[in-house]
Amino acid sequence: MPGLFITFEGGEGCGKSTQIARLATRLRAEGRTIYQTREPRGTPLDEAVRDLLQHNQAGRGMSSESELLLFAAARAQIVRERILPALENGEVVLCDRF
Repeated sequence: MPGLFITFEGGEGCGKSTQIARLATRLRAEGRTIYQTREPRGTPLDEAVRDLLQHNQAGRGMSSESELLLFAAARAQIVRERILPALENGEVVLCDRF
């Protein structure tokens, strides 16, 4: 069975995580293999970018272009390392934002 990529979009606190969890439970009950992720998170590079943007002093005052390029780098990494392999294996990928 082919893989499927589903992304949930919306603002903070709108219920994305709740709906992803509900869908994951249902799909697992149907025998599907699920890979859940969120942006930016899922690979060591993603975690480093997330830390830099949210907590690290070095990220303070960063230009909007730099921030955009960091998000693009994190996305490229998770697509290559996690999302594409999961889809190729027939898994359902559920993503909290993309």
